[in-house]
Amino acid sequence: MNPVQFEVIWHRILQIADEMGIHYLRCSGSQTVVTGNDGATAVMLPDTSLVAIGPYIATQSNVLPLIVQSVQRMCADNPGIQEGDIFICNDPYCGAIHHADVAVVAPVFIEGALAAWLGVSGHQLDIGGMEAGGFAIHAVDTHQEGLRIPPVKIVERGRLRQDIFRWVMNQVRDPLVGLDVKAQLAAIAVGDRGLKSLARRYGREALDEVMRRSIDYVERRFRERLRGLPDGRWKEVQFIDHDGHAPEIYRIELALTKKADRLTFDYTGTSPNARGLINSAYSGLLAGVLCGTYIQLAYDLPWNKGIHNCIEIISESGTVNNCAYPAPCSMATISAVIVTIDTVFGAIGRMLLASAGLRGEAMAMWTGSSMGPIVAGTSQHGHPFVYTEMSHFAGGGGARTYKDGVDTGGIVFNTTPNVANVEEIENDFPLLYLFRRHLTDSGGPGKYRGGMSAELAYVAWRAPEGWLEGSFAGTGGEMPNAIGLSGGLPGAAIRLIGISGSGVHDALDRGEMPPSRLEDIPGRREALPVKHPRRGFGRNDVWYHNWQGAAGYGDPIERSPEAVRRDVEAGAVSPACARDIYGVVLTSGGGLDEAATRAWREALRRARLGGADPRAMSFHPPAGARRIGEALWLAEGRTRCGRCGEPLGTATEPLESSRAISGPTEEAGPVRGEMYQALYGRRLFSLRRQVCPACGAQHEARVVREGAPLPASRLEM
Repeated sequence: MNPVQFEVIWHRILQIADEMGIHYLRCSGSQTVVTGNDGATAVMLPDTSLVAIGPYIATQSNVLPLIVQSVQRMCADNPGIQEGDIFICNDPYCGAIHHADVAVVAPVFIEGALAAWLGVSGHQLDIGGMEAGGFAIHAVDTHQEGLRIPPVKIVERGRLRQDIFRWVMNQVRDPLVGLDVKAQLAAIAVGDRGLKSLARRYGREALDEVMRRSIDYVERRFRERLRGLPDGRWKEVQFIDHDGHAPEIYRIELALTKKADRLTFDYTGTSPNARGLINSAYSGLLAGVLCGTYIQLAYDLPWNKGIHNCIEIISESGTVNNCAYPAPCSMATISAVIVTIDTVFGAIGRMLLASAGLRGEAMAMWTGSSMGPIVAGTSQHGHPFVYTEMSHFAGGGGARTYKDGVDTGGIVFNTTPNVANVEEIENDFPLLYLFRRHLTDSGGPGKYRGGMSAELAYVAWRAPEGWLEGSFAGTGGEMPNAIGLSGGLPGAAIRLIGISGSGVHDALDRGEMPPSRLEDIPGRREALPVKHPRRGFGRNDVWYHNWQGAAGYGDPIERSPEAVRRDVEAGAVSPACARDIYGVVLTSGGGLDEAATRAWREALRRARLGGADPRAMSFHPPAGARRIGEALWLAEGRTRCGRCGEPLGTATEPLESSRAISGPTEEAGPVRGEMYQALYGRRLFSLRRQVCPACGAQHEARVVREGAPLPASRLEM
């Protein structure tokens, strides 16, 4: 096969995966799919090897091969796998990530032989169970979390099995789930037609050859990239707060080893299964590792089995990101999975910083967690509904080594993130938004700032019954998860606040404008746990939440003072944080006071050194020195501060001789977990900064827990 023909067929396969998603989105009745692109598509080989995915939710795409493997294992003999069959599955212990992500998979037969598998997955509006929306806050095992479907044939030889379809619909609250499932079946039909059309034009053998060669190509290119990176070992530690029953803290611990052309992700040391819904099965662990690896290391390659072939995952069964049956896991995607991605992002980010050729690709962590705010009831149109508030898909992008992160730019596992217009939401559901806006100071401070997240508030509006039910499933309230890189600071944590007696409806009845800022909303405020079961809210009750911001890169007092001034002018940074964190002094008119800024930054460096005068900043890297951080160099086996040349450690312990400074998490800015620390009357987390003991340059900043392992880097040069 000549290269031109290969490219034509290969890009047509990629387009088929995309077209399946386009048809799914256009036919779906689920607002999470239509407005949030919360779905996935995939083309696979007969042996389930991933060939191509659509540009949607990468984590969902990664597990479709596991679901096909379950189909082959459980259905091959009885009821059999025939042409025209489609199987439905959402069981996390059979390959799905959590119950709400319902998948359909189908064999593609060409000339009587199995030629490929197709898969379509999507987040359903409801899946039954004890909580509307699919997040069973008080579940203690997976049987309480709603409909859990093992591989079942929903289409048999081209005909929809109405008994199975009715069985699914009998378990859920929202009838639009039926439209969504049928949209998935339609997407399978699109993929089936596309592959068969390709085979008719170029031949079945050519189609098979291209699919297999595409995997070989990606694997070859990915191994070449890995060989260009330094060997070493990088350790990351992340946390999940609250398990749905109590504010317990769970740890996800990663040791990433890179040797030659292979990556090993070792999660030994991760906390055991949680009692509640925050766990993920092995499917979620695999999805998180692959997603983080794709984005950081394979941004310019097709995402398929070729990358997976270069990866080994070590994990103990019965842990929070590899739970053992029957542990509950209905919140897996927005707890254990995204926090697993955070560990991958942090470890690979530091590995890239030590690469001469690829350090420019390093990124600080994006919005470090996710959430599932659910509203349910009867709509203003008179039908039952379940609504998942998806604005958090507009998370902040992580800061880069040369540029700020993107404000409300997306969420890390969604390659085509989107959020609905407020007006669309209000048209479909009985809600009125008081505001949805960027959250000041939410982006992690740094030489380059992390992308901002946002905040919103809404009330029930024109609900026929006068009230609605709301629940909330979120991660990262007691601490930020988006950890900075090379001295950058973490982004904001999440908050959930209920306000009763706000008088919003009364103000509107009087023709007055309602309040448009949290601090202006009257009434009784209540800090609600990040996992909160359903509760009613009605007239004059306000629900408020914000989501996590992204992390910063580099020492904040190295940021351009003019950039800080512009941030304050735009509302991205408050004047207080401009002064206290960035060391920038502004005039009463908002202008930059350059002399005062220089003096104040010198004072901040002096404070980092316990009152000692900082050494002058002058360092010229010796010949052969290697840059392994924004201001960290390695030469002749020793690390040195890139600002003043002070020896700081070795390749195995790069910051061994740095000065450690510990303080409250809000030293990184407001909304860094202090609300929940006050609610629970404890401070389990602190901000640990490591600075040069001679000049005060900040080289690392971490959110750490007392007694937990610390992140570490070990280069093998």
